[in-house]
Formats: sequence, C-alpha cells, structure tokens
Amino acid sequence: MRHHFVGWQCRVRAEAMRRRAGRPSPGMQPALLDAEGAVLAEAVTTLLVRREAESCTPEFRHLARRTHDPRDRREAALTLLAERYYQHARDFSGLLTATFAAESPLAARLVRAGRCTLAFDQDSQRYTLPCRVTRLAPGDPRREETWWHNALFNAQLPPDVAVLAFAPRWLEGSADPPP
Repeated sequence: MRHHFVGWQCRVRAEAMRRRAGRPSPGMQPALLDAEGAVLAEAVTTLLVRREAESCTPEFRHLARRTHDPRDRREAALTLLAERYYQHARDFSGLLTATFAAESPLAARLVRAGRCTLAFDQDSQRYTLPCRVTRLAPGDPRREETWWHNALFNAQLPPDVAVLAFAPRWLEGSADPPP
C-alpha cells in the first residue's frame, strides 16, 4: 500500500507543479476525519516528506532567501519541484505533514487525539489512511523541510506555525481501486 500510495502522490504532485502552476490538486488535499469518521476539515494541503528530509531543506532555504519577489520565488520552486523533486517515489518516506496557524484549535485537537484519518480522492483513485498525529518541534528536519517548502509559495509564512506529521498506519488503510 505504501509503495502504491507514494508513487501516486509523486505523480499527482508533479502534475500539479507542471500543469497547475503549483496549485494543490484534490489528491494533495485530503479530507481530515476524526476517529469516528466525522469530517474535521474538507481539505488540508499536505506535503509528502522525503526519506532524507534535511537533504532538500538547504535548497529550499536558498531559493526562498534568494529573492523577495514572490513571482521569482514561485517560478524557481516550480522548476525544482516539476523537474526532479518528485522524480523517484523511493526518495519519499510516506510521512505527510501540514502547516496550521500556531494556535490552531484543529491542530491542538489532532495532537490531543494523536490520530485521525486522511481521505484522498482524485482521478478515480481513493485512499483512506488512518494516521498517527504528532506536532513536529522546531529544529526537526521534517518540520524544517515543510516550513521552507511552504515558504517558497507563501513569503508571509510565520515562523511559529504548527507543523503536524501524519504517519499512516498502512495495514489499516484502504485503496479503491486496490493496488
């Protein structure tokens, strides 16, 4: 399941970079459900984390700091992400992250619960993935990768955002159609 999901995510994300100018597609914005299946959020934009999260952070940081022009920053990010970032599914761990406002009640609720379900749906492919939820601490390489990636598209991203990690419990997940 993990291998199939990560490959699908790489395709969905590369296509968004190439054909949608980086605008998140439905496959990048799962619905967020609580343990009982109630919808907590219709769509939360997620980032697929690389196995070696710190490997791309310096490049993201460089691109973000290189210019204050949001258009130039976005173009540089799109070039990187469309051409090679999502090239190999094996480079990704399957962990997903998302940013929330620093004092987000939803983020606090998710961390307290420690779990949720992400429901992805795009192009006749669906994944329902129960996940363990944790808040990433400042300095965590996965938090840094997420923050700098998102800063490429949002120059006003506050440094104190809450970055949550969603670790799928693959054996409990489902895919339709199945892998």
